[in-house]
Amino acid sequence: MNNEVLSFRGGKYTSLIPFLLMVAGLLGCSAMGLAAMEAFWVVACVCIMLGMVLASDSAKYFDAIIHGAASPLYITPIFCWIFAGMFAGILKASGLGNGLVWMGLTFNIGKGFFAGITFLVAAIYSTSNGSGSSAIVTIGALLYPAGVALGVNPLVMAGAIVSGGAFGDNLAPVSDSTIVAAATMGVDIPGVVKTRLPYTLVAGGISFCLITALGFILDSGVSISAEQYALITGQADPKGLIMLVPAILVIVLAFRGINLILCMSMGGVLAVIMGIPSGLLTWSAIIHVTDSGIGGALIEGISGFIGLIVFIILSAAVIQPMISSGAVGSLLGKIKRFIKTPRQAEVTNWFVIALSAFGLCNNVTSQIVAGPIMKGIAEEYHISLYRAANFSDSVQAMFGYTMPWGGQSILMCATAAAAAATYSWCPSITNPLAMIPFTVHAFVIALVFLFSAVTGVGRKLDEKAEDAVGYVKKNMEENVEETLAETTAETIIETIA
Repeated sequence: MNNEVLSFRGGKYTSLIPFLLMVAGLLGCSAMGLAAMEAFWVVACVCIMLGMVLASDSAKYFDAIIHGAASPLYITPIFCWIFAGMFAGILKASGLGNGLVWMGLTFNIGKGFFAGITFLVAAIYSTSNGSGSSAIVTIGALLYPAGVALGVNPLVMAGAIVSGGAFGDNLAPVSDSTIVAAATMGVDIPGVVKTRLPYTLVAGGISFCLITALGFILDSGVSISAEQYALITGQADPKGLIMLVPAILVIVLAFRGINLILCMSMGGVLAVIMGIPSGLLTWSAIIHVTDSGIGGALIEGISGFIGLIVFIILSAAVIQPMISSGAVGSLLGKIKRFIKTPRQAEVTNWFVIALSAFGLCNNVTSQIVAGPIMKGIAEEYHISLYRAANFSDSVQAMFGYTMPWGGQSILMCATAAAAAATYSWCPSITNPLAMIPFTVHAFVIALVFLFSAVTGVGRKLDEKAEDAVGYVKKNMEENVEETLAETTAETIIETIA
């Protein structure tokens, strides 16, 4: 595609109408309880058709959306999601979740610590496979009723589980939100994870302490027999813990800068090598052929990302035309007039992603919407794009994991309801609003980055800016040395004379 500006009827700002309509449509779907990828597809398609009508040249409009969808910004996460899905599917089928549940039940030393341990177990599981939703369902199915039976308040247990899911979703290199955060800022995933780790660990430590304290303070008011509790513990199996080895391998390799697809491929192969002989996996569980087609963990893992892949392609088709028209650049110029310092730039980016996440409550969608603005501001003030990516992924969790129109809180309510159906004494959670104050980590990680933005802790210039500063500094030093040398020579001559 050439660099010719894409024109619209009524001027360049007309190109914003399809994008704003998409945001409004996504908000409407969420408000009506239709926060599903299929609904998002329809909204995006309608907006693409509207954009084609508004464009002065429909052929150039089509070229623009194809150019946008084919860019590395969108193709990179698609490939990563496919391999992340296969790896996560293998870990799920291997019984890693049951192993972590056994660990949580075994190391319980009081109801308060059980709440804290539940957070850690959910965090480990979600970091292993990159899915906060999977942690909520898998870990919540057993540890939620177990915690309530031990005396922990149901809302504290639910908050601990959802918080653990938010932790791993934020940190894991195989997480969809981590992948899209890196892609929207145009940086590599290992670098994003490395630079985010100190903030995530600090937030995780604070969250563990707060959740443990809440576990001691608030009671469940439930009492069950030893036989009833045995029904829960009977499903835990320590054998599944060995599958942490492939998960750790992927994380370590990613930290060492190895390509993420290669990391996940090696982790998946190791998981199969360990899982088959140990009996945790069977070939039929990994992949099998039935009368209706092909199934198994690999297929299910990839299928789980199909909806997301379709949506990101459609999103590119909505976003690219307003970039090609020059509207985004012009808006950024207007916003930048009110920003004078890097601190103001980072605080602005914090609120940009927070606003997007509050409205959309989807970890990927909110980052796609806020990404162009955040990247433009970061580049203008030479803020590291790795840092901008970390702001994007971390702050979105504050609302994506807490608001009732987001999927995570509803999912936890459904998990609690399933536990209540299995164990008659276990209470269900019918109001997702009640969980908001207890989803501690989602707020803590966002506030850690707000503190970092205000104080400047961890802020650094990007490499180009650092090179520019170094060049200026070097020239200044050389000029000073040259001036001193000239001054000294003149002084010597005058003295001799």
